[in-house]
Amino acid sequence: RKKLKTLAIEYKGGQCITCGYKRCVGALELHHINKADKSFGIGDKGYTRSWEKIKAELDKCLLLCANCHREVEAGILQLPTEK
Repeated sequence: RKKLKTLAIEYKGGQCITCGYKRCVGALELHHINKADKSFGIGDKGYTRSWEKIKAELDKCLLLCANCHREVEAGILQLPTEK
């Protein structure tokens, strides 16, 4: 599971798209751009799926640090794709 998260973070660029944070992998999270398009959560048994299916799901996500992710969910921070 930890390896999958590391691969996912590398695939998504390795840093928060809003502030550039990249020091701690544990503080980076995936945010689905459109929740209606979410097929599965990467951490929810994602490790039992093929890498191709995981990449397809990752393509629906943005990489954010935990702080920026909370601000996006609270409506405080606007994502670059929403501007």
